[in-house]
Amino acid sequence: MARALPELAERLQDAVTCPMCLELLSQPVLTPCGHCFCSACAHRLLGSPPRTAACPGCRAAIQPGSLRPVFPLGAVSELAAAMEEAAEEEAKRPRCPEHGEASGLFCQSCRRLLCTLCLRDGPHCGHRVVPAEEAAGTLRETLQSELAFLEKEKEEFNPEGETRINVLMGTVASEQQKLRAAFEQLQQFLREQEGSLLAQLDGAQARLTEQHQEYVCHAAERRRLLEELLVEIPRKREQPAVEFLLDIAGILDRCMEAKVPIPEPVSPELQRTVSNLCKTSEQVLPVLADFRVNLLSKLDTERVKVLLDLETASPYLSISSDCRTLQIAEEQQNLPDSPKRFTGSASVLGAQGFTAGRHYWELEVGDGNNWAVGVALESVQRKESLMTAMEKIWALRMDWDCSYTALTMPPAPLSLQEEPRRIRVHLDYEAGQVTFYNTDNMRQILQFNVSFSEKVFPYFWLWLPGTHIKLCS
Repeated sequence: MARALPELAERLQDAVTCPMCLELLSQPVLTPCGHCFCSACAHRLLGSPPRTAACPGCRAAIQPGSLRPVFPLGAVSELAAAMEEAAEEEAKRPRCPEHGEASGLFCQSCRRLLCTLCLRDGPHCGHRVVPAEEAAGTLRETLQSELAFLEKEKEEFNPEGETRINVLMGTVASEQQKLRAAFEQLQQFLREQEGSLLAQLDGAQARLTEQHQEYVCHAAERRRLLEELLVEIPRKREQPAVEFLLDIAGILDRCMEAKVPIPEPVSPELQRTVSNLCKTSEQVLPVLADFRVNLLSKLDTERVKVLLDLETASPYLSISSDCRTLQIAEEQQNLPDSPKRFTGSASVLGAQGFTAGRHYWELEVGDGNNWAVGVALESVQRKESLMTAMEKIWALRMDWDCSYTALTMPPAPLSLQEEPRRIRVHLDYEAGQVTFYNTDNMRQILQFNVSFSEKVFPYFWLWLPGTHIKLCS
C-alpha cells in the first residue's frame, strides 16, 4: 500500500496538470469545449485586449467571456500539490536497510528506526515501539536536558589533569637530578678508589723495576767475578812460591766474596706489599662484578628467566635436567600423553606465560639448522603438524638450506646479512609486538605486529639432529 501511494499521487498530478504551463492547475477555468487551464494561462491565450483564440487541446474557438472557474478542480489541484510534497518528504525519510520500507517507527529498547515489517518477524518483538515523530519529540526533550547539563558541566569544568601531569613531570625531574647526583658521586668515589689502588700498584711496580735492575746488576757482577776467578786461580797455582804468595790475599778475598749469596730479587717487604695489593684486587673485582649484576637486575626489569615446560615437550625432544637446553632425542621417548603435550611437531613451550607487560629472554642456537624460536598462544594446536599450528605461532625459523623464514600464517622468506647465533626475543603484550634481535650487536632481525587476547608463551621447535637451543641465564 505504501508503495502504491506515490503512483496514485503521480496519476492525480497528471490529471490536474495545466497543458499549457505543465504545472499544477492554479485557479483553473473551463473552456466551452471542456478543457481546463490555469486562469493566468487562459488569459494569456486570449490576449489583451481579449480576442477569439483556438483551444490548445482541440483547436475549438474560445470566445472572450466564455471561461468559467472550476472551484472543485482547484481544490483537487491543491490536494495534488500537498500529496506531491508529502511524497517528497516520504522519499527523504530513511529506508529500512533490511526491508527497503520507510522507517516510520522507533524501538526505544534498541534505539533504532524500524519499518512495519521489522515488527512482524524481527528481534524487536516485545520491545516498546513508538512512531518516529513521537520518539523524536521525546528525545528532543532528552537532548535539551542533556544540553543544559553539558552547559553546566562546561561552566564548572576545571580539569586537574594538567596539574597532575605537572606534578609528575616535577617528580621525574627530581628523580633525574637525584640519579645524576648519585651516579656522579658514585663515579667520583670509584675514580678515587681506582686512582688509589692503581697508584699503589704503580708504586709497587716501580719498586719491583728498581729491585729488578739491582738484582740484574748483582747477578752480572757475580757472573763476571766467577768467570775471572775461574781463569785466574788455575794460572795462579802454576806460579813460583814467592810470586804465588805475593797477592794471594786478594784472590782469597775475592773467593770469599764469590761465596756470599747475592741479594734476593724482591725484598720480603715488597713481596708482602704486592701480595696485599693482589688480595685487595681479588676482593674488589668480585664486588664490582656483583655490583654491576645487582644494578642491572634492578634496572633490567623486562628480562625473565625462561625454563622449558616438560609437560608440553614433544616425545621427539630431549630436555636437559635444568630445563634450559633442548635437542632432538636419539629415539622417540615414551612420555604420557596429555592435552598440553605437542605430538604433531617437535615443539615445546616455556613454563611461564604472559598476559600483560614487556618481557624478553635470550637463547643460543647451535651450528645446525632447522630450528624455530618465538612465541605461541596458549590455544596453539599441539596434536597437529607445524603447518597447521602456524596460525597461532610467531617465530623466526632457520630452514634446512640455511635460509630464514618469518614463521607465521602465511610464512614469509627473510633476507638476513648475518647468521644470528645468540637471539633476544622481546614481547610487548599491550603493543602486540614480538621483536627479534641479534644479541651480539642488538640489530633488529624481525618484528611481528599482533593483537593478543590470550596468554602468550615462549615457543621452541627443532627438526634435525645436530642442532640444539640453549636458554641463557
